[in-house]
Amino acid sequence: MSETTTTQTPTTTTTDRAARPLWQMLALLRMELLALRRNWTATALSVVTPLLIGILLTSGYGGDAVPGVRRVVSVTSLLVVFVVHHHLTTVYASRRQELVLKRLRAGLPSDRTILLGTASSTVLTFLVQAIVLTLYGMWGLGLPTPANPLVMLVALLLGAAVMAAFSAVLSAVTRTSEAAMLTTLPSMVIFLATPGALLPLGALPESLERVLWFLPTGPFTEMLRVGWLGSTDGGRALSFGGTFVEALPSLAVLLGWLVVSLLLARRYFRWEPRHG
Repeated sequence: MSETTTTQTPTTTTTDRAARPLWQMLALLRMELLALRRNWTATALSVVTPLLIGILLTSGYGGDAVPGVRRVVSVTSLLVVFVVHHHLTTVYASRRQELVLKRLRAGLPSDRTILLGTASSTVLTFLVQAIVLTLYGMWGLGLPTPANPLVMLVALLLGAAVMAAFSAVLSAVTRTSEAAMLTTLPSMVIFLATPGALLPLGALPESLERVLWFLPTGPFTEMLRVGWLGSTDGGRALSFGGTFVEALPSLAVLLGWLVVSLLLARRYFRWEPRHG
């Protein structure tokens, strides 16, 4: 009897782990990382090239803290749109058309776990790129150490989550992975229209900037600037606690966008392949 129990324990433990969402997420993350490693074209387009372009775009902004930080933040917003939003739309469409999502749905993971697990490697890639770009700004460009890294981390996580959710929405109208460039083009233009993203602050009329700030990349870039510089856009210095208070409106807008994008993803995401 004791030998039988000992023999079955590893199998039981493995089965219990497989039923846990966390282990399922880790398994999906490993699967996506393996797929990325085996596809050198995707690796170059989504990992290496955006980071190299980001470093090149920020290389001439060393020395002066405010313009330098604003430039790095602007490039980070480009990364979250291209790396997370565009690339993940491609991934969702590809996994759907290849019946990967359908097969996963027939197994143990819940729909939420499948969607999060599929997005995990892309979001992780973006976070690593953003951290590398920040370190380059500090050590390569001589920019100051972030005043409140926690505010910046929250902005990175929420910004990536919003872009990932909108990717799930747009994948519903994306027939193939190749079509993702066309289906995401309007949304990328809209997201990058925010002052502080593609355009510098003050480039547009103030009234228009106030409206465009409510796009997801508006509060995203503002939280990064506040967390890094420890001051308002007007230059008023903030204490460590004051950066949290200053970031609250941006946090509320990002959370609102996250709720909206998740509701849309839940309503429109397609699990079955598109034909025709």
